[in-house]
Amino acid sequence: MRKLLSMILWDFKLLARYNVVAVAVAVTALYVLAFELVPSLRTDEILLFLIYSDPSMLGFMFIGAFVLFEKAENVLRAISVSPLGAWRYIGSKAISLTLIALPCSLVMALAASGWVVAFDALYLTLAVVLSSVLFVMMGFIGAVRVKTLNQYLVVVPVFLAPMLLPLLSLFHVIDTPLFYLIPSQGSLILFDAAFGGAPSAIEISYAVAYLALSCGVAFFFAVKAFRSRVLGG
Repeated sequence: MRKLLSMILWDFKLLARYNVVAVAVAVTALYVLAFELVPSLRTDEILLFLIYSDPSMLGFMFIGAFVLFEKAENVLRAISVSPLGAWRYIGSKAISLTLIALPCSLVMALAASGWVVAFDALYLTLAVVLSSVLFVMMGFIGAVRVKTLNQYLVVVPVFLAPMLLPLLSLFHVIDTPLFYLIPSQGSLILFDAAFGGAPSAIEISYAVAYLALSCGVAFFFAVKAFRSRVLGG
């Protein structure tokens, strides 16, 4: 546990050096300003979409750059021969990026609610944490397979597009039970519960269980990818 905590602290230092924290804060501040200047943006649907597509997916966007920077500096090779292990390295990335995403999401929700807690903080926390961890794992799996940021940007749509499909139901474009096969449907259910929706207990149970299972599966494949792509060559 001490090694993991040390790794998390180190990752925060790197995130600050790479300006990830500054970018996250700046983007959140822009959203807050938008909510203040344009009150019509303060709808549950818009807030759900913004939090899902920005703080929750922050890890997916930044993990690629994070890993590629460390590749360039030979950090991954150093990790591969250190006692930290793949699971601590990947877990630290997921935790540190999620700890940035969560407060950004809470601030956005407060701003959209007129700076009162007009949302369910527990469901919002569950939605952001589980979604962020899943996206970090997916991004990591993609990042270790490429050598440059441009290549990662090509890979991103392959991983990302299926996860965005359930948003079509949010905006009443397409609504199909097939979306329940996609883990991000669980994210939208939890966000809906956080912002005044009334999903059933079965839907919430499905959302938490399926997202947690998806995170576990993604973590397994992330560790496997690290061992094969980094340790193996």
